[in-house]
Amino acid sequence: MDLFTKIKAMNSFTESEQTFIDFIFNHPYDVIQLNLQQLSKTSYVSISTIYRVMEKLEINGLNQLKLQISESLKNNENLKNIDYNYPFQKTNTHYQILTQMLELYDQTLKNTINLIDLDVLLHTVQALKKANNIYIFPSIGNYFMAESFQQNMLEIGVKVDVIKEAYYQHWHVQLCDENDIVMLISYAGRTPQIMDIVHDLNKKNIPIILISSTIHTPIDQFAKYHLYFSSYEDSEEKIASFSSRISLQYLLDCIYACYFNRDYEKNLEYKIKNYID
Repeated sequence: MDLFTKIKAMNSFTESEQTFIDFIFNHPYDVIQLNLQQLSKTSYVSISTIYRVMEKLEINGLNQLKLQISESLKNNENLKNIDYNYPFQKTNTHYQILTQMLELYDQTLKNTINLIDLDVLLHTVQALKKANNIYIFPSIGNYFMAESFQQNMLEIGVKVDVIKEAYYQHWHVQLCDENDIVMLISYAGRTPQIMDIVHDLNKKNIPIILISSTIHTPIDQFAKYHLYFSSYEDSEEKIASFSSRISLQYLLDCIYACYFNRDYEKNLEYKIKNYID
């Protein structure tokens, strides 16, 4: 049962709680984008009322509320015309394939931006800016997107190391300290040995930026910053990772763009000065 359906089935809300429920239905995208204080002010209810509503809905925190609203919006948008695992059929013409892929990209990107918590994005960029060293530990399907981010950062003079193999990830963790930061990219946290790496990072108080799908992962609790990419696809049965790949690429590009924007003139000057064909 999605969140909207669950709410409609309940009738135990107080008057102030119902005010916030009405706000969720009438302004779902605002709930997704606002922080707790902004949400309280905009919906005209207290922070304690928001927490009581989440408790009645058995939701653990504002981020989970945002995720469930986003998933409900996804289910209520006209997405049934798109099969994210098999977006085209054997009988489709080339033009039909093109239009189906365009629709898949469009819906994926809309969902991705709805999953972004602006406060988390802000703190993520600030943490990257502050870190002495930035490491990315990507799962096997995400190497190329991680390297694209690495290239973008390198072109503005920021060194980012992409560590692919678990053996080298383990030893790089031993080199890290709390002034460094590690970005973990994993669809569902099922990469072998990832829990060992996460526990080692946690013991050394090394901050983790987790970028994952909306599927709950065992490493969620250890992430200091958690950003999500779209998870329409089945993790195994599909033609290709079209949706999750474009979602992750968009998210990493947004992180880079926000990082670039903090020193816009400086970064632009660096790129132009050091440009090569």
